[in-house]
Amino acid sequence: MAVGALWMVGLRLLERAIGFVSTLILARLLVPADFGLVAMAMTVYAFVEVAGNFGFDLALLRDKDASREAYDSAWTLYVMYGVFAFLLLLALAWPAAQFHGDPRLVPVMAVLGLIALVQGFDNIGTVHFRKEFRFDAEFKLMLYRKLVAFAVTVSLAVAFRNYWALIGGMVAQRATGTVLSYTMHPYRPRFNLTHARALFGFSRWLVLARLMECLKNRGPDFMIGRHLDLAALGLHRLSLELATLATSELMLPILRAVFPGYAAVAHDRQALASSFLRVQGSIVLVTLPVGLCFVLMPDLVVRALLGTNWLGATPLVMIFGLSGCLSMFQLTSLAIFEVLGQPQRSMWLRLTENVLLLPSVAIALWSDAGLIGAAWCWVGVQILLVPLSAWLSHGLLPLTLLQRLSVLWRPALGAVLMAVVIHAVRPWLPAVESSVAAFAQLLGLAALAVVGFAAMVFGAWWAAGRPSGPESSLVEWILSKSRPTEAPPVEPHSST
Repeated sequence: MAVGALWMVGLRLLERAIGFVSTLILARLLVPADFGLVAMAMTVYAFVEVAGNFGFDLALLRDKDASREAYDSAWTLYVMYGVFAFLLLLALAWPAAQFHGDPRLVPVMAVLGLIALVQGFDNIGTVHFRKEFRFDAEFKLMLYRKLVAFAVTVSLAVAFRNYWALIGGMVAQRATGTVLSYTMHPYRPRFNLTHARALFGFSRWLVLARLMECLKNRGPDFMIGRHLDLAALGLHRLSLELATLATSELMLPILRAVFPGYAAVAHDRQALASSFLRVQGSIVLVTLPVGLCFVLMPDLVVRALLGTNWLGATPLVMIFGLSGCLSMFQLTSLAIFEVLGQPQRSMWLRLTENVLLLPSVAIALWSDAGLIGAAWCWVGVQILLVPLSAWLSHGLLPLTLLQRLSVLWRPALGAVLMAVVIHAVRPWLPAVESSVAAFAQLLGLAALAVVGFAAMVFGAWWAAGRPSGPESSLVEWILSKSRPTEAPPVEPHSST
């Protein structure tokens, strides 16, 4: 699980490094309205895509003895949905253009329909990469398609300087992924529907949960695009994606990697509970300091990464960063729900989130609280979801509240010290104007704050008697690497 998490986090870091370079280029070649137009089209596409994300890969991962017919049935269902999604997006293109008053959405959504069609043919055999803990192969697959997408996106942006650069990059990424899935894995799926009923029996709740997640992510886009304008929508979307990097680029890859490990010990609830505590503690230990950088230094983040054209995103990045930090304490429960065959709990959690979020965002927009008021709604909802997710997971694992808190209180202390360090040092630093100076100051402050965070966490761990947890695992790993390797014994031999 740890090795898989390292591969997945390494992949995300490389992808994000590529994405950062891409964002730096695109933010200077495109305008917020270009991002807003693509965000409008993606709002429709995201719902269609998520509706077809049946989670058959999780069903195959949970079943150690899944047959070829099960794999072929999963692939066949994905192909059928790809054809359906293509036709549906074509049918929705004109109504969406009429709704938003922008005819450019028609060709954009037609191209997105082709993406959905191609993606349906992905080789289902790549599930074996995760099932057999071959995360290095999945790393290569995901990285190669990201590199191709980067090259295509930047080339189109330089050539055309409009929204087609973003669409072309998506086409390149999905098409490359489909081709690579067949060149990197020898499995060749065949049309088969014998296991369709069994697969749908597990996936129906996952589909509903993911639809709820998509509604949470894209529902506010509808309201912002309708009530405000494309520039505001682009500002909202890019701020949200930037500020939640700690969860999207660090936390979610770790959860993807640990699911096969959870499935391997799901029969032993005590072992599963122990794994869950270590995973949750490790996730918070790694992602919390990253997320806090967006909360505590949003002006430097925006100026360094997006440029002066996006300074209006500064308060949004701070607020969404706080929401992302809070989400770390409840998202870890989702994998437990799914591995124990309780995906309906994920659905109820996401449904509650939408019932709270969407009306509050609508009220904020229509009461002229604007993007800032809508962003604070995300924070309020996350505060309510943390105890709700703990309550939904109660009884599934033999854990008390004190045991859950035992891996969280030390990172919380580290977060306090991190905030103190940044607020104490920043008044002594010169004001920055250029992106290069802002990046240098951001890097230096973040390094200093993370060192303080780590010192507080490991100091508190030592003072608490060095209990078992993510800190002890890291110390044991460092010590094992620092010990000299013993040379093999030399067999005695007689001289001639």
